[in-house]
Amino acid sequence: MTSKSRRRKQTRLLSIIAWGVLVVPFVSGCTNDVVNVIPSGDYILCYEKEFNGNWEIFTNDISGTSPVDISNNPGDDEYPQWSPNGRYIVYSRRMSSGVVQIVVYNVKNQSSILITSDSVDAGLTPQWTPDGKIIYFARSSYDLNDSGATYVVDPDGGQKRKILDCAATIYFYKDGQTFLYILNYTEVHESSIDNGEDKFLFDINKTLGQQGAIIRDFNPIANELLISPNSADGRRQIATYGVAGRNLNILLTGEEGCTFFQMRYSNDFSKIVVVEHDSSDEYLSIIKEGTKKRIMRIAKSSPPANFSYEPMAFSPDDKYIAFSEQIWRTGQWISFSTPLFVIGSDGGTPYKFEDEAHGPSWNPLP
Repeated sequence: MTSKSRRRKQTRLLSIIAWGVLVVPFVSGCTNDVVNVIPSGDYILCYEKEFNGNWEIFTNDISGTSPVDISNNPGDDEYPQWSPNGRYIVYSRRMSSGVVQIVVYNVKNQSSILITSDSVDAGLTPQWTPDGKIIYFARSSYDLNDSGATYVVDPDGGQKRKILDCAATIYFYKDGQTFLYILNYTEVHESSIDNGEDKFLFDINKTLGQQGAIIRDFNPIANELLISPNSADGRRQIATYGVAGRNLNILLTGEEGCTFFQMRYSNDFSKIVVVEHDSSDEYLSIIKEGTKKRIMRIAKSSPPANFSYEPMAFSPDDKYIAFSEQIWRTGQWISFSTPLFVIGSDGGTPYKFEDEAHGPSWNPLP
């Protein structure tokens, strides 16, 4: 395992609480069935997988039986994202020298091109604009005096340009040009790729008159932010907030001591997936039409485990969710194993897809 892989796993240790374990076919403390049933459908995923001592990008069908290493490089390859048209997979590559590169893989030709290379301390997380014509990515740093930057570049490596003088979370509108960007989890700004007028819109905490509210996702159709504010008695909530109308809509108030993470919309924005974390258990839940349904539980047990903080992803038709767990393992290094699972978004049997993988992205055109 490379030193970067060890650092990555150790870093997770700092933000995780010890929890129960879910392993298929044997499951400890899980309310779901234990039969390893393969989901049906012509789905294909890409993801990060630890392989031969470093991280590689793999593609695989839904059965998990046809893995293909598409990166095959001694560097650590990570953060894969399938393009909206299904033709490309973009990912970042961290070399032992510290240089971080962005690579685009042509699915049809099974070939890769290097489109950019930057010497940075931390983080290139490439994403696609909704129309699939442009890649955007943030350059961040461990240097507190360096606020980073955000760039766009064409899939062939052309027209690279800086659009923000900071590393920010970006949510695009459907036109693929205009976007919101979030600073410090709460400050909402609006800008565009052509470097049009940059507008500060609001700070969600100041607008709501509270502290601790966090922006989690964005629905460009309804022009609403998905946020996690606090109730008057200090309980965590899940809510939407209209960007234009400044209207707050509370969807769910958690029980006392419950926290929420990994909140995100489905592709059609009709569902929200969230991990609930209370004093004893964790739950993977779906919110649809104002109703919450818990589809999976991890009970407190040994060895401790929890739902991973790595991103989870809905299938193109929103029927399935791919996610990782973090299961403690001890040895020379205190670290985690991260098995990758697939579960129906309406519940059912979790299917163990890979023993050591995370960061799933689905081919949108299977």
